Amino acid sequence: MSAASLIANHMNVPYGKIVSEEDVAASFRHGRLSASNLEANAILAFFFNEIEPSLIIRCAREVGVSLQTANALYKDTLVRGCCASPSWEEAFGACA
Repeated sequence: MSAASLIANHMNVPYGKIVSEEDVAASFRHGRLSASNLEANAILAFFFNEIEPSLIIRCAREVGVSLQTANALYKDTLVRGCCASPSWEEAFGACA
């Protein structure tokens, strides 16, 4: 199973199937929340706090984007009012 699919499935648990694998992949590719609808974007906005950094890094690699692009996605979630993720910031700093 792809990392994007694992992330989508995890984020969908409380809501039902709203976030798709493609929503996750598109957000990584664009470096900002880019799901197919606003509800999916709202759910995805919190994934840096929900998902282990190792899976986020795996997803970035599978989608073919740099960690800098993944971090741009993280910064987009912060601008939208989401909480900082110390675990992501530590992992990104260690990889940078």
